[in-house]
Amino acid sequence: MTRSVLILVLIVLPFTQCWATEVVSPPDVLTIPADLENPVLADGKPAPGKAVLQSLPRYAGTEVTHALYLPTDWSPNKRFPVLVEYLGNTARVRDYRGIGYGLTGGKGFIWVVLPFVSSDGKKDEAWWWGDVAATVAYAKEAVPAICKQWGGNPAKVILIGSSRGAIACNYIGLHDDQIAKLWQAIIPVSHYDDGHIPWDMTPEEQHHASERLRRLGNTPQLIAGEHCSVPQLGSDKPLLEKIKEKKLTSFIAAKGELGLKPITEVEGTRKFIASNFPQGNFTILDLPWVNHNASKALLRDTPERKKIRQWIQEMVRDAQNDS
Repeated sequence: MTRSVLILVLIVLPFTQCWATEVVSPPDVLTIPADLENPVLADGKPAPGKAVLQSLPRYAGTEVTHALYLPTDWSPNKRFPVLVEYLGNTARVRDYRGIGYGLTGGKGFIWVVLPFVSSDGKKDEAWWWGDVAATVAYAKEAVPAICKQWGGNPAKVILIGSSRGAIACNYIGLHDDQIAKLWQAIIPVSHYDDGHIPWDMTPEEQHHASERLRRLGNTPQLIAGEHCSVPQLGSDKPLLEKIKEKKLTSFIAAKGELGLKPITEVEGTRKFIASNFPQGNFTILDLPWVNHNASKALLRDTPERKKIRQWIQEMVRDAQNDS
């Protein structure tokens, strides 16, 4: 091991717990049959095992809604931990294709999907941010209200998201001190609010990424992401085509043949954290596949999904007994 590598290890290990990737796994995780399927949004009132659309009173009559899923073991005399999710680009709340169900299996957790409020206040924005202030305000009002009405434990609320939703974990979820206090833990998957990639923000908003990061304080954050090419190709489609063309059936073979690196490394997430908040409570999980679509990937029974679920359980242990 060279001196430079030793220095890198000494920098990274004090503030991150890093999980190694599994040796035996396919590079295209979607070749593993799904063991779960996201629930379909239903009409009517919330009920155990049912997902419905709701909205805050001020948005009645608009398309700005949130989705509420009550777990199959829900009852009105119990308190449940809550997963609050923001979706990736192209998805609205009503499209309902997030990662929350894969991370819970539909049991033990209330799952909420929040909107990105459009600039005109009438729609749930499917692409980037819409009105950031309105989106932040929606979360500040909706999360406590949902906890109060449906038995969510306000001390056990975990913010999650993939792709755009992963960036939103910090960009929206740590936008100010008040919203940052809502979360017991945070899980961004596949991208990060990193201060140097535009992510459709203004230069001033990018500049405040380090300030947002420091609002984590002691809040634990699990940062996960797939492997990608160097340089990135903008989509996992070219990699999936190469994997099929070259008949690569193991992740290790694809990693070597295609020169894959963790997205957390390629996008500078690790470096950004080391430079701006090295004392934070971070866990990094580099996923051993190339798929960017976490909402589908986490519907598969993989060792990595088990690790994320284990981390969540550690965060919310004994939550039902909290007063």
